[in-house]
Amino acid sequence: MVSSDKAADAHTELSQYIARILLERSNWSLESLDHPVLRIEAHLEEESSQGERTGQSRPVFSHVVDLSATKTSEPRTRQIKAAPVPPRAAPDRAAACPIEPEDRPEEPRNTIPGKSVTEGADDAEEENCSEAASESHHKGTGGLRLARSDSNLVEDTDSQRQIHSGDKFPKRRKVKPEGHFLQPSTLDKLIGGIWEQIHGTVSLDPQNLVQQLQLRGGDDNNTGGTTIESPIGGFLMAPPVGTTQLIADEAAKPRDDTRTAIPEMSDAFSRSNVFCRQVTQASRACRSLEVIVQARWVEYFDAYVDGWARANAGVPRSRYNKAALMGACADFGWSEKELRNKMYVWRGYKEIKDAGGWVALVFAGMGIYRFCKYRIGFDKESMQRLRNLRPAMEVAADTLHPQWRQLLTVLGESSEKLYHGHQHDWVVQLDGTNPIPLRNTYLQWDPQFSYRQLDESIVDEATWGCDDPRWSMPASDVVRASALPLCETCEKEQSDDPKLNNCYCFPTLFGCAVTSPSPVLVFRTPDGKNNGLLALCAFERGAPIGEFVGLVTKGFREVDVMESTTSSSGSPGSSVSYQIWQGRQGNFTRFVNHSCKANSQYQRFTWLHTQRIILVSKGIDAGTEITVDYSDKYWKGLNKACLCGESCCRYRKADSDKR
Repeated sequence: MVSSDKAADAHTELSQYIARILLERSNWSLESLDHPVLRIEAHLEEESSQGERTGQSRPVFSHVVDLSATKTSEPRTRQIKAAPVPPRAAPDRAAACPIEPEDRPEEPRNTIPGKSVTEGADDAEEENCSEAASESHHKGTGGLRLARSDSNLVEDTDSQRQIHSGDKFPKRRKVKPEGHFLQPSTLDKLIGGIWEQIHGTVSLDPQNLVQQLQLRGGDDNNTGGTTIESPIGGFLMAPPVGTTQLIADEAAKPRDDTRTAIPEMSDAFSRSNVFCRQVTQASRACRSLEVIVQARWVEYFDAYVDGWARANAGVPRSRYNKAALMGACADFGWSEKELRNKMYVWRGYKEIKDAGGWVALVFAGMGIYRFCKYRIGFDKESMQRLRNLRPAMEVAADTLHPQWRQLLTVLGESSEKLYHGHQHDWVVQLDGTNPIPLRNTYLQWDPQFSYRQLDESIVDEATWGCDDPRWSMPASDVVRASALPLCETCEKEQSDDPKLNNCYCFPTLFGCAVTSPSPVLVFRTPDGKNNGLLALCAFERGAPIGEFVGLVTKGFREVDVMESTTSSSGSPGSSVSYQIWQGRQGNFTRFVNHSCKANSQYQRFTWLHTQRIILVSKGIDAGTEITVDYSDKYWKGLNKACLCGESCCRYRKADSDKR
């Protein structure tokens, strides 16, 4: 009797769960029913090999679920009006692609110039692209989930090319890889270290090596310490007083003296920060200089031995090699074994230089020593990979570190840059051929094409005047004492001053002391999609890649724009629609291609009451193309075929013809 009661309770719970799921996934309305119930039945029957039913079906289960309580409960709000979203669907996103004039001929699609973007595209299709069907059952444990959000957008049936983005913050829970996961190779770590150094805050200006650096911590009377002069003759820095003694001394001073002493200590600390930064950068420049000089020394050693061997062909080359080695040992003051060990590593530096150029040595991290010492994966294939990446590294180094080639003057090399302008004004080719200007890749569609790189969006004053439509009033009318806006996601205080900011939703973009360029490059795709965006370093799940910036305007049709809405500051409850156009100005987010199995998404985020659109990673490995899902609303009515090549592609040519 007890087992039958448990079975009945289990049936009841299962039925109620199924009813709840069906209601969440549908648009059924219970308001027209006085006493709504959901009848669930299961039948057992025979099926033929052709899929046709044979014989009669026998009912094996029947249950009725009362939905009266569900009807009276508060209804759930939906975020997106376009299409129903399954529960626990991944976040909505808007995609952005290159934009071109309306009368421009059609071109290969994926990063094609010319599409219109709105916000709120369903990410439910991602489940269809999953390799394992069981993932949908465990969807709740993954990251990057978005619930359905409110949206006042009204679908324009006459307009195409519209994509939707989400407004929920992406979960940053890491997803465990399926099957066996290979760790990055030694070469991958070396290349990753080079890209991190190039896109980091390191300064390789040779002036740091010769500039006289001076820093005084204050007079002896103020600091309580003695001044130490460096043997170099330029570095002056007083040792700090202990914290306990400093507090005691300040407490013993008159109140007015204490107030004036605090700014003096702060100024001394700030100057010590500057001094330490300069010395650290000079040390990093010295490290780069050390590596390139050692690689050049190996070239001198080989040239010296080869010269003697050619002059005396009858004498074995090994004899001259031994003589040169002994002469070097006397000059260096090292033993033969010690010099041979060092030469083994230095020769690795030379081989890296021959493949990846001087830029690979100058910006290599500390991992280059280990790579050249143990030579794991140090083969022709690795050197060819460096050879193919050399132009891309030189583009990034010349545009982000204009002074780096001055280090090469020590070796007699030219200090003239090969690439000028902005990093993303060049399109890199992955086969190692020379990069081409970005403008040249669009001349076939627009002979007058030009593109301006922006760090921040520009408001179209002819359309909006002095107002920014992305700005919205705070949700709360209560004025707080701090007067700092609160983040809608983490509810922490936001400020452009890093000392006051407590919001770390996207710390590399907002509220940080120093922003570094995103490690991405524009590259020429080999599959007819024109340009694309390549991740040079890995982006963890939920990490920001960059902000979608351009001209904030409205009223554009049949071109690629990002469309979004914000709450109106004038009348509560209303909304304001705006567009971000990247036709002639913007940043690298313009070149993100579509994929039916995207590895990133566009996410709405509010910073200081101003809505921003952020490109967020869903887990991207280094060397992978960055893609987003343009959504059904973008592809609707377009006579274009998707070129993503995924097995779950939803917009192949045959499907496009039907649409």
